[in-house]
Amino acid sequence: MLLGLNQNSCKNLTTLEFIKKTKRFQGIELDFKKISNDISDTFTLSNLLEYIEMYDTKLINLFQLEDFSLCSDKKFKTTIIPTLRKMIHYCYKLECDLITITPSFESRDIPKWRIIRKTENRIREIVKISYKEGIRIGFEFINSPDSSIQTLQEAKKVLNSFTDQDTLGYILDTYHLGKNNDIFENIIDIIDDIYLIQLSDFMNTLEDIEDSPEINKRFFPGEGIFNFKEFLNFTEKYRYKNFFSIELNQNICKIDYYRKFLKSDFLKY
Repeated sequence: MLLGLNQNSCKNLTTLEFIKKTKRFQGIELDFKKISNDISDTFTLSNLLEYIEMYDTKLINLFQLEDFSLCSDKKFKTTIIPTLRKMIHYCYKLECDLITITPSFESRDIPKWRIIRKTENRIREIVKISYKEGIRIGFEFINSPDSSIQTLQEAKKVLNSFTDQDTLGYILDTYHLGKNNDIFENIIDIIDDIYLIQLSDFMNTLEDIEDSPEINKRFFPGEGIFNFKEFLNFTEKYRYKNFFSIELNQNICKIDYYRKFLKSDFLKY
């Protein structure tokens, strides 16, 4: 099992502190915005790569290109595409081949067919650029009331028109899968197109209200209600071979996540 850690799991740490803490993981996911703030004349991308290599890990995903799907044409051309090109440059320098993209958050009453079509068209423009540079694009749906693509089924509708594109796939998050009550069988037909599976648990509250503190909280795998034992057995059965990555939403990062994961009950047979 290839295991990584997402930088969102340790928000209190600088990028270098985070990399040092993840030295036992096989891979890491880094936040593009945070890296951008760290890079300077005295600390370059080459310096960052040296630090990653020093701790014997590698960058498995650069996240994330946001709000690309329903933004204005002007914003797409003047902000989204330049950001994508900068992310590709970072990937090249940091020896990473995967970028996560996430759909726009849109509260207006837009027909779903129009959302799907516009998202398809925008992804087509993104892939034209990334393909030439050998970068894979991982599309992640977001289970949130304002997200324009909220479910796996909607994500499939978006990506089904790209059957001949081998550098476009899915980023799956067990947090969103669980919140949607998706059955595991729904990923069988896309198992070879899943580039990364992010591991995060969730907890249902007695009252499903948006302002409940537990609604959006990410729990460590095994501390909520998601059936990780069944899910991991399922992915093994259908020969998922890419990385898993723990993604929490923690402001304080003190414990050894790698050791804690290895001691999880769902890994015991």
